[in-house]
Amino acid sequence: MREESAAAGYNTGVVIDVRLRPADPLRIEVPALADRLAQIRRGLTAWLESIGVPDDVIADVVLAVNEAATNCVEHAYLNSEQGVMMVEASVEGDRLVVCVVDHGAWRTPTTEPTTRGRGILIMRAVGDDVDVDNSTSGTKVTMIFDVTEDRPQELGNRTT
Repeated sequence: MREESAAAGYNTGVVIDVRLRPADPLRIEVPALADRLAQIRRGLTAWLESIGVPDDVIADVVLAVNEAATNCVEHAYLNSEQGVMMVEASVEGDRLVVCVVDHGAWRTPTTEPTTRGRGILIMRAVGDDVDVDNSTSGTKVTMIFDVTEDRPQELGNRTT
């Protein structure tokens, strides 16, 4: 099919060559409450748009960050006083580096079958590299998204 399409003159993929605009790092620090998730999504989206990140990458980054921030809300401060969560994002060469940090307690994911608990899997599916570092002082999720390299993009994207 691909050979036939190419022979017929159809382009089955698009090469995206993006150059990010310089930007100060983003930092959002808010109480770890569900009603603050929309604020994080809006702030992150505005920052990503301002530096020229393609829409498909924005969708992936916002999805992954929302999953990590939701974990902060639902798990980090479960048996303690309400705390804060922080989202930091920066451009490092041709990559976006985004961290979601809390100072709560790590809750080991269950090994039992459930309809929940897919957040880290989603982050890893849409991010190029994901590291979860948990300690007694909290959890830090670091996600890397490659942006500016010539990357073939089939029609649609990973989130559609």
